[in-house]
Amino acid sequence: MRRRSAILTTLAAVSTALAGGGPENVLIIADPASPDALRLSNHYIAVRGVPASNVLYMDPDAPSYADFASLNLPVLLAELAARGIEDHIDYILIMPGGGYKLPTGGIVSDVCVGPIQNFSITAAYSSAFVADEILAGGLSRSWPNRYAAGAIDPVAFDSETTYASGQPSESSFARRYFIAFVLGYTGLRGNSPEELLGLVNRSAAADATFPDGTFYLMNNTSDPARNVRSSQYGGAETRIKEAGGAAQILAGALPTGRHDCLGIVSGFANNDPGTTDLTLTPGAFCDHLTSYAAHFDAGQQTKVSAWIKKGASGSFGTVEEPCNQVGKFPRANMHATYRAGLSLGESTFRSVFYYPFQGLPYGDPITRPWSHIPDVSVPELNGATVSGAVTLTPSAITTHPTAGIASFDLLVNGVLADSLTRGSAFSIDTTALPEGYNEFGVVAYEDSPIRTVGNFTGSLDVDNLPHDASMSVNTTSGPFSTRFDFNVSASGAPVSQVLLLQNERVVAASGAAGTLSVHGRLLGASTPTLIAEVQFQDGIRARTQPITLDIANNPGVPDGSTPVAYAYSTPVPPGSIRVVQLPSTFADSFTNASWDVVTGPAQATILGGAGPYRIIQADAGATGSDELSFQVTTPSGTSAVATVNLVYSAGTPCPADLADPIGTLDFSDVIAFLTAFAAMEPPADLADPIGVFDFSDILEFLVVFGSGCP
Repeated sequence: MRRRSAILTTLAAVSTALAGGGPENVLIIADPASPDALRLSNHYIAVRGVPASNVLYMDPDAPSYADFASLNLPVLLAELAARGIEDHIDYILIMPGGGYKLPTGGIVSDVCVGPIQNFSITAAYSSAFVADEILAGGLSRSWPNRYAAGAIDPVAFDSETTYASGQPSESSFARRYFIAFVLGYTGLRGNSPEELLGLVNRSAAADATFPDGTFYLMNNTSDPARNVRSSQYGGAETRIKEAGGAAQILAGALPTGRHDCLGIVSGFANNDPGTTDLTLTPGAFCDHLTSYAAHFDAGQQTKVSAWIKKGASGSFGTVEEPCNQVGKFPRANMHATYRAGLSLGESTFRSVFYYPFQGLPYGDPITRPWSHIPDVSVPELNGATVSGAVTLTPSAITTHPTAGIASFDLLVNGVLADSLTRGSAFSIDTTALPEGYNEFGVVAYEDSPIRTVGNFTGSLDVDNLPHDASMSVNTTSGPFSTRFDFNVSASGAPVSQVLLLQNERVVAASGAAGTLSVHGRLLGASTPTLIAEVQFQDGIRARTQPITLDIANNPGVPDGSTPVAYAYSTPVPPGSIRVVQLPSTFADSFTNASWDVVTGPAQATILGGAGPYRIIQADAGATGSDELSFQVTTPSGTSAVATVNLVYSAGTPCPADLADPIGTLDFSDVIAFLTAFAAMEPPADLADPIGVFDFSDILEFLVVFGSGCP
């Protein structure tokens, strides 16, 4: 069920919306110690318009599937919930820079090759809601993928929906999944970062272009073991044509001499698309059913990376010998579903009949060449300075010949605030938002089974209070060694903390306004965007306008300066699991850098993590605050010790903890309340927060102060 935020009241009835494959539905996982992951995530976010809340900075790998299920999955689900985005994330997109498979210990049987020894990393993330069932053992390689369907029958994917036989279902047979992809692999036999940058560019450019061309179904009779899908070709050709496309069954391994390839289904071991006279159109999906297409550690056989080099937007291979079981590979009619308008990710996952334990979907999953993407507009508010309650009335049109617009979603700072039907309006209470910069997104859904989405992204400059924050930077471009100095100014109340954020990841911090520095290396190449969040002592937050940098993929000349580690405070609800960043800056490479914990927290356990982050779990009974101290060492030296102050807040700020919100109450909070009350500012409007300040607010403060903060 979609949640409603307190910041939103709707002027019409709410309708529950389904996902449809837009950037707001993607969670990116990027290792903050990997230059490739940082560079490619920065580029993907910029090109695709992924919200800042939808980026999780941690190493996506694990030593084994059991380790993954005990740590990575709880962290994933906890972070989605903590960010308030669990209700609309459908795709997990793993950035390159690490591995591509996880050892399993043979917990899934296979009559052909014996127990499966490795899962793909994508299968691990897709399994978030079924991991316990997999770990219990007793499953076979033919365990069905419940989202898969044999007919063209395009149905939108939604991670909150359980599916059986390709349809939403509440039966005991139904299951939930994520659709997980790797954008690519940059290790041996993979793709270069430049090739993957090209993949992102052409995939985004292909959306809603309805390219002309032909889907080629290759009947490679010289390799019968890999030609096992040829029996599907007749039906696939018919269905592609029914979807409005063109398809042709050809003899051979590759469609030599064809320069209009919308997609290719084949079966071969060692043919090279890169040296073949053929042209792939942007958005093409191609695969070649062979044992080691995604087993990059094996030198033999053509890899999925070859298709990306040739110009494809996606492919699929297996990470170990799967045998030629057709249920483990995309069916030929996936191209009919793709042509009918589902995203590349939906079409791929829907066409693999067995759960893809060994299968590695590869590319950009939200590529949508044949989707009628709604054109969304919001005539008022974008970029405006606003206060109080404001109304937002979206509109949208679609080129779909038989569908219209069904509903709209509103996201504020990445969080789904509400849904409504066409012709209605949203009313936003801006007093519940930070002062200054706030991003909003309006998503429109077509009223078809595909539920194609279009979006509009804008911003609001909230100005309800005298609190204000602004930011400038000394330069906006340079190589990795460049030190970017961000000068943050604040006014309106005493400051308790300033955070410099890259997609809500803390990259620098201070206890006062002033200059925060970070080198390009810590942000990654391409075009990262940063904002500063100022937290005032009275509990009010203000956010600055974003600044986008242009960082060259070039080491530059390190200045030999000693690393700097940053201290800051972060809320951690008791009993919760969170990723805690260890922000720092230096000009040296990551190769010889280390982030070392000096003192661990007393009321939390460090479960894992390395480099510039740790994963912690707070004790269920944790109270007050705690400390995690660390320092950073590079060849240029060792930083001073910095401390992350873990505030064991239940998630809702204590309304009486106004002066120094760290979970303790003292006389300074009384002074802060009286000051706010005299000025008639919102922190003192406790009893009935409607802008009326009276004796009931004083009584409410005394009651809360007397009972203490949770």
